[in-house]
Amino acid sequence: MNFSVKNITGVLKIFWKSSPFWSTINIVFSILKGILPLLLIYIVKLVIDDVIRIAETGKPLLTDTEILNTFLLAGVFFLLNALIGAANSFVREKQSYLVNDYIQNIIHEKTINIPYRYFEDPEYQNIFYRAIEEASYRPSRVFYGLLGLLQNTVTLFLIIGVLMTLHWAILPYLLLISIPIIAFQLHYSKLFYFLKRDQTENERKVNYYNRLLTSKEFAKELRIFDLGRLFKSNYETLRADLRRKQLKLIKKRTFWETVVQIVATVFLLMIFGYIIYSTVTKEISTGDMAMYFLALHRGYSVLQEWLSRVSGLYEDNLFLKNFFEFLKIRIKKDITSKLHFPKPIRKEIVFKDVSFKYPNTRRWVLHDMNFSIQAGETVAIVGTNGAGKTTLVKMLAGLYNPTSGTITVDGVDWSQIRSDELADAVSVIFQDFMLYNVSAKKNIWFGNVKRRPDDEHITEAAKNAGIHDLFMKLPKGYETILGTLFKNSEQLSRGEWQRTALARSFFNDAQLIILDEPTSSLDAFTEAGLLKHFREIASDRTAIIISHRLTTIKLADRIIVLDGNTIAETGTHDELMQSNGVYKKMIESLRQ
Repeated sequence: MNFSVKNITGVLKIFWKSSPFWSTINIVFSILKGILPLLLIYIVKLVIDDVIRIAETGKPLLTDTEILNTFLLAGVFFLLNALIGAANSFVREKQSYLVNDYIQNIIHEKTINIPYRYFEDPEYQNIFYRAIEEASYRPSRVFYGLLGLLQNTVTLFLIIGVLMTLHWAILPYLLLISIPIIAFQLHYSKLFYFLKRDQTENERKVNYYNRLLTSKEFAKELRIFDLGRLFKSNYETLRADLRRKQLKLIKKRTFWETVVQIVATVFLLMIFGYIIYSTVTKEISTGDMAMYFLALHRGYSVLQEWLSRVSGLYEDNLFLKNFFEFLKIRIKKDITSKLHFPKPIRKEIVFKDVSFKYPNTRRWVLHDMNFSIQAGETVAIVGTNGAGKTTLVKMLAGLYNPTSGTITVDGVDWSQIRSDELADAVSVIFQDFMLYNVSAKKNIWFGNVKRRPDDEHITEAAKNAGIHDLFMKLPKGYETILGTLFKNSEQLSRGEWQRTALARSFFNDAQLIILDEPTSSLDAFTEAGLLKHFREIASDRTAIIISHRLTTIKLADRIIVLDGNTIAETGTHDELMQSNGVYKKMIESLRQ
């Protein structure tokens, strides 16, 4: 895999856009920190030469102007080094906050706008997992790696300049040492990247079993069915396999790294020997010897660090592909040319030759669906589990478009309607509705945040859903936090949560109401109260109900029966019961 400059420039753009001022300051500090090591080496040379000179002449130390100036220079160096170090730490912390916030904003913008189908696509889950894992630290590592590379480069150029005053051949000699080191590091960076990429699925499985062992949502069944040890065993088996493969590569890398470093050390000792020889033969002074020793030691350390940073950048560049692969996912944008949802619906919603299958699957969930729903009509959609009822709802909610065929409302193509208008016009409560750990009032208001959360309409929606009296009895009424995540919260039963979700749907005041198993968690008494209100709520709206309960189904003006992946029959309850079709068999099985 080739090194991609686009990934590196992409990171630099992120840092620059998030904080141009602090990026500039960081660059300046990196250059200054690159110069400081050479200054220290030069100060050591001056001190040694001054001390030898004073020792030879016998001049009093405190009266020697040159050595006093050298001490003053050393003081300035240590103070400058300390100040730059402290300031640089502050700048990095400040910029890290800004960049992390900026990257999170990018991720959030992407996740709230990409088409829903990605969240049910295992391949996307792998991309998303890798991107989120890398986004937390890879961009920062690249940026600060580049700053470190700049700092090391400045230091290297200055130190190599000093060493070449000893002998011109030192530069090619150091290059000869560095070639096998960088080649080795790049090779193993690539191997590590491919290993991590191949392990993505298993890493997700490890995290899944970790959730099973630690999350509240699984805690009940974990104990009831005594699944803890089984899940722990599966977790440890998968994790051990991941660790075994990673450690195998690390051991191999460590062995060859040791071999390369031994060879490099032998070459380095040869240069040290040459410096000692030059000092003995009086070609350089003792101070020069100390300077060259320090320069060589510091230069080799910086060279190692420079090579490590290059290798790190290469590795980070490979992993950044995951992050930018996620960012390249196309966001569904509503353009001004998109169509408007009819206000109100005057004629009908029409399914024409609608077929659907989920991404990366071959099975047709729905096939050649042809039916219509009249404006103001309440339709019940029934069928066995897996017949495609919830998938049909997802298409009406705008989460999916048909694989083939069209859905229209008063002749307007459903897939071409602006998403914000679709959200206003269609209110959906799924059977796996959300439990929001916020106030009861906000739980209802989330049904349509464009509406003002005035008490009158919030209360009306709660009354229609049969949850008003319960909310009034809570410690802070409608301002009480629901759930179990935060202090002073009140937990609701599953049925109470479902009524809260229904209130959220009723608050939307949408033209089309879609209820997926709206009474599945309600007792018979509560269900009867809700159904009493439903006719009134849906009187001037179009409604679709998905249910297995006969009392709920009977609310419908018409019933559409799904069997397999298509429509088996349609009609009223009485009409369908007179035939010997799928519906009658379903109802009779419910009565048994």
